[in-house]
Amino acid sequence: MTKTIPLNSRPLTASRFVQILREGTFPALRLLARPSTLAQIPRLFGEGLAPARRMFVQAHNNREMARMLREKAPITFVCSFARSGNTWMRYLMCDVLLQNQGFETTTELAVDPGRIIPDYYAQMIARRDTSVKTPGSMIKTHDLIPMLQAHIGGDPAVRKCRYLYLYRTPEDALVSLFHLSLREKYIRSKAGRDIDLFCLEALPSWIEHLKSYLDALDEGVEIHLVFYDQLLRQSTAVLRETLNWLGIPHTDAILNHADSNMQFGKLQAMEAKTLDGRIPFFRRGSDGSGSVELKPETLSKIRDAAKQVFARANESLARQSLRNKAVQDAPSFSTEPRSPNGQAAVIPASNAR
Repeated sequence: MTKTIPLNSRPLTASRFVQILREGTFPALRLLARPSTLAQIPRLFGEGLAPARRMFVQAHNNREMARMLREKAPITFVCSFARSGNTWMRYLMCDVLLQNQGFETTTELAVDPGRIIPDYYAQMIARRDTSVKTPGSMIKTHDLIPMLQAHIGGDPAVRKCRYLYLYRTPEDALVSLFHLSLREKYIRSKAGRDIDLFCLEALPSWIEHLKSYLDALDEGVEIHLVFYDQLLRQSTAVLRETLNWLGIPHTDAILNHADSNMQFGKLQAMEAKTLDGRIPFFRRGSDGSGSVELKPETLSKIRDAAKQVFARANESLARQSLRNKAVQDAPSFSTEPRSPNGQAAVIPASNAR
């Protein structure tokens, strides 16, 4: 690896700031005028400007995504139900991308992952660091595909994007979401601190989320599945398969280095430096919390309600693995690295404005 060299990010000039403000303000005002949003205005008195900032960022991102789709720019959404691993996967992929550009990476990456794979809810897509080469634009989200389509004015082109979808056992995802709700004010629930009631209340959303992506997969949308528990136990193998699908070059050494950097204990230690007594985002990094923290009857209700869609997801994942293995075992007549769809595994440059 070469010595770390800071990247040259696009400077935020005064004219560029005015453009971002102009492009985001009016969509944000339209969003604010919706009845569902007006009902949340009292939150401004308790949370300050945080909700308003989120609305501004999302409104600006909706406009940016609509522009990118009109221009047929390639987009990959890194998506999941909340607390199912897409933040961890984003860190792993960003480590690999930076290594590919000669960076000596550590757990604290030289470029914030949000500047490489922006979070739809928190970071402006237009401000991503385009000097980091990615396979098109990559965006982290928890939204369903129909919701993304609605955000950009109904453009069906959103179904031609790629989706990296992570899923997790329902009880573990819901328990983790409960603990996040104690940290983040934007997660609303009538359950208060009753973990069993909270998980049962959120269960239909988990089922709808997974079912919606599986339906889209069956309808031909390009979706790559990752099971969180498998990522925990076989990190480098799952990461390798994901990078092959994305067309991102890598070696065993790069994979092992990224996996070592992003061990959960190291992420926790990094976060601990700035927690200042708050509940951590990187809480456990393991499976089984649902069976430990929930009442047996709650756990049974969750598993019974989710078993059909969860089994369907595992069956789709098994078919995906078989297809990938068939591609890997097929004879190749080229010296170029290949992706699972038979194309050469080459990264196109990010689309800068």
